[in-house]
Amino acid sequence: MQLSVKLRDGFSNDSVTIYVDGTEVYRKSGVTTDLSTSTADVFELTITDTIVKFEVSVAGGPPKAKYIRIRETPFVEVLMIGGDVEIRASREEIPML
Repeated sequence: MQLSVKLRDGFSNDSVTIYVDGTEVYRKSGVTTDLSTSTADVFELTITDTIVKFEVSVAGGPPKAKYIRIRETPFVEVLMIGGDVEIRASREEIPML
């Protein structure tokens, strides 16, 4: 199963690490939102489990985790809102507003 991940609004030269079930799947420094697309980065993961713990850590703040049901919500957005990480999972790709 594919999990589509988008880092969206609120990133400004951040160091971001993402874990799935405790395994690091993404690490990048200098993550910054492109204001013209409201996107900082996009990537896909192949997941074999039906439910996973999706955890995001942004340097300088506490990690945030959410359990994702891959078959039901294969699209995940990660946002920084007021310095806090927000994880949104959806059945369909979330359109840019």
